[in-house]
Amino acid sequence: MPLTRAAIPAVQDTYKGIVRFVMRDGAKRVNVVVSNAALDDLDYVARADCSYFHRFKEHRLHFETIASHKYDKGYVEVDGTVCIKSMDLPLIGSD
Repeated sequence: MPLTRAAIPAVQDTYKGIVRFVMRDGAKRVNVVVSNAALDDLDYVARADCSYFHRFKEHRLHFETIASHKYDKGYVEVDGTVCIKSMDLPLIGSD
């Protein structure tokens, strides 16, 4: 079952170099993190003009799609967190 958006705001963690957000699998909460490196690799974004959090917000729907795909395939951490890294970006726009 695909993940759905949770009504919980995303948060940037500058210490860990990630943006964290929450999705849902039914009633179950699923944590998702996007690495700053992945956000840097969005080469069509003018890096000087936007923060990591801004880049995340601009592409949130893509990251939600990637997170849902990884979750459905079982690509999660031991604690159930879905981590989106640079290598996952080719999943944008693919099934």
